[in-house]
Amino acid sequence: MDLRVKDKVYALVGGTGGMGLDAARVLAADGARIALIGRNRARGEPRARAMAEETGSDVRMFEADGTVQGQIEAAIEDVVAQFGRLDGLAVTAGTLQTRRTLTELDDATWEQYFHLIAAGGGTIVNTAAYSIRAMKPPLLGYATMKAAVAALTKNIALTYGAQNVRANTVCPGFIATESTHGLMKIYAEKYGLPPMEALNKALSADFHMNVAMGRVGLSEEIADLFAFLLSPRAGYLTGAVINCDGGTQF
Repeated sequence: MDLRVKDKVYALVGGTGGMGLDAARVLAADGARIALIGRNRARGEPRARAMAEETGSDVRMFEADGTVQGQIEAAIEDVVAQFGRLDGLAVTAGTLQTRRTLTELDDATWEQYFHLIAAGGGTIVNTAAYSIRAMKPPLLGYATMKAAVAALTKNIALTYGAQNVRANTVCPGFIATESTHGLMKIYAEKYGLPPMEALNKALSADFHMNVAMGRVGLSEEIADLFAFLLSPRAGYLTGAVINCDGGTQF
């Protein structure tokens, strides 16, 4: 599918690994210009170069740590300065904080969204989790924060839809990424199985998750959804909260 993203500029916070990196690869393969934002330059820059060589697109890495005040904002400013525009933003890592409506915020965390408004519109994809539909006592803080992400994103969609800003939320289930490699090793040793098979077994036996497909998801399986939502092909889709969880039962 042609996503109609050629020469558009997309920034992916958390884009140096996992779902963000795979989504960036899908967009770059269709000709988009990509800003990978992450805190590990040693990891991110080689991946940006490799993606650029693989796809022929302009892919650059921007270093920023979302836990440090002002760094993400500075990175977005740098993206706009280098590329000259910003057409979409996906947040696949980190947390969001909010007070009042978007343009009333005095927290610089939200300044990146004004670039989309100033450019005449754009797309936002934020990441929540299937857990917002399956509250569990041990995940109180996590699920509450992710539910706030979904609510905030809907508010952005409602408030700025007339200014051609679309905003959607993706709720992944258990997705195997680099961050799960440690778990894979633990359960491979526990069950005497290859890492992915062991993680699939742990899904029900240890995590007590009833998943229709009977396995964890793969990062590349969710990447197409992020890329589609960022692209003009999803031009009439906004305010949606979309589960991509393999049919996790609550």
